[in-house]
Amino acid sequence: MRELSLFTGAGGGLLGTKLLGWEHIGYVEWNEYCQQVIAARIRDGYLPAAPIFTDVREFVQSGAAEQYRGIADVVSAGFPCQPFSVAGKQAGADDERNMWPATADVIRVARPKHLLLENVSGLVSSGYFGTVIADLAEMGFVGRWGCLSAAAVGASHERERLWIVAHSHEGMGEKWAWCVKQHGQPSAKSRSHGSHAFHREGSWLEMARKFRRLDDGVANSVERTEALGNGQVPAVVRRAWECLA
Repeated sequence: MRELSLFTGAGGGLLGTKLLGWEHIGYVEWNEYCQQVIAARIRDGYLPAAPIFTDVREFVQSGAAEQYRGIADVVSAGFPCQPFSVAGKQAGADDERNMWPATADVIRVARPKHLLLENVSGLVSSGYFGTVIADLAEMGFVGRWGCLSAAAVGASHERERLWIVAHSHEGMGEKWAWCVKQHGQPSAKSRSHGSHAFHREGSWLEMARKFRRLDDGVANSVERTEALGNGQVPAVVRRAWECLA
C-alpha cells in the first residue's frame, strides 16, 4: 500500500510499515532534526524519495494534502501525545499541541482507504478518545483499537501505546454502519502479559539499528534523545497492524 506518513519523526514507524511492504509516498514532520534524518535515510536508500513537508496544518492549507487524494492508500499518524500523556497536564482539546483536528483535516482531504493511528494509552481515559472515535465514524471509517507495548515484541522497555486501525467503506469493500468498533479494553492483564498475545520478533532490533543508527548506546545529543523518545518501535507498528487490520 502507498503510505502518507504524518508526524513521521525520525522514521521508526516508517521502518515498521516497510516491514509490511508498504511504499512511502510522502512525509510530514515539523522537527528540523527529524527532517534531516528522513533525508539521510532517503540518501542511504532505506526510504524511497518522496516530498518532506513541514507543519501538518500548512500541509492542508497549502493544498498539498489534496494532491494525495486517490494516491495514498493509507494515512499513518502518531499525532502528538503530550495533551493526553499521564506525565503531563492532560489538557486534551485545550492543549495547543493537540494535532488531532489537523490530522482529521488531512484524512478528510486525502480520503485514504485505511488509517494507522498511534498515541499514548492515556488517550483512552483522557476524555478526548470519544472525540477521535466520533470523528472517525463521521468520516465513514470502521475499525478496531487496542494497546500494545514494546515489551510485547521483545524490547527491554514497556512503552505501551494505543493503536487504532480503521478502514473506509471503500477500503472494506462493502457498506458498513457508520461506527467504529471498540476492540478490547486495555486491562492490567493485557499490559502485563502482552507477550502471550503478541509473538516476539527476533530481527527487528538489528534492522532498527541499521535504519536509525541510534541503538548502540545512550543518545549523545538532545535532538537524538527527543527523536528516540518520541519514536515508534518498528516491530510494534507491524504487529499492531497485523492484529487489528
